[in-house]
Amino acid sequence: MRKIVIIHDDTKELQLLQDYLAITPGVSLAGSFSNIDHAKPKLTEAHCDILMADLSVLTALVKEKKELPLLVCIGKESDMQASTIHKNIFSYLQAPFSHERIFSLIQNINAYMKMVSNPSDTKREYIFIKSEYKLIKINLSDILFLSGLRDYTQVFLKGKLSPLTTLQNLKDFESKLPASAFIRVHRSYIISLAQVDYISRNEITIGTNTIPIGHAYRQLLDDMITKNS
Repeated sequence: MRKIVIIHDDTKELQLLQDYLAITPGVSLAGSFSNIDHAKPKLTEAHCDILMADLSVLTALVKEKKELPLLVCIGKESDMQASTIHKNIFSYLQAPFSHERIFSLIQNINAYMKMVSNPSDTKREYIFIKSEYKLIKINLSDILFLSGLRDYTQVFLKGKLSPLTTLQNLKDFESKLPASAFIRVHRSYIISLAQVDYISRNEITIGTNTIPIGHAYRQLLDDMITKNS
C-alpha cells in the first residue's frame, strides 16, 4: 500500500484529489494540507511513499535537501522549464484532474518502484510458463505481447504462428516481467516495448498484430515513452 501526502492550496482541487485517491486501489492518503507549514510535521513523523505538491512547495523542500519520497508536481510540465528541480520530479499532474489520470499515475509509480526495488529483474532473460502439463522456457526477447482472456493468457512469440496458451493470468505475468521492458497498455494486454513497430492514437502495432490502448493506461504508456526517448 503506497502512502500519499498532498500539499495543494486550491481547496476544491485538493478535495477532488482526495476523492479520486480514495477509490484508487493500492494507495492510502497519509495526509492532505493546504500549505507546507502544516504538512512539515507529518512529513517528518510519518513515512510516505509519494508526495503530491505545487512547484513552490517542492522547490522549498528540495532546497532543504531532506530525504524526500517520490515527487509528483501538481502543475504543467512546461512550468518547470526554468526550475532547477526538474530532475527531482517523477511526474506531473495537471488540472482538471480525472480518476483515469490518477489511476494511470499510480500504475506508473508502482511499475517504477517495482523496477527500483527489484533491479535484478532487468537482468532476467527468460521465464518458465506452464502449458499443456509442461514447464516451457521462454526467452523474454522472443515475447511480442501477451493477451489475457477470462481464464487464461496467450503469449505471442517471434517466429511462432500460434500463441502459447497458459492458465496463468495476466496479473501474474505483470508481477514477474521486468517493468523496464514490458508494460500493460490495456486490461487485456501487456506488450514488449522492444517489439513495438509504431504507436498511433489508440493502438499499437507489433508486426501484423494491432493492440488497443486502454484509456486508463494511456498516460502510463506516454510516460514510459518519454523516459525512453
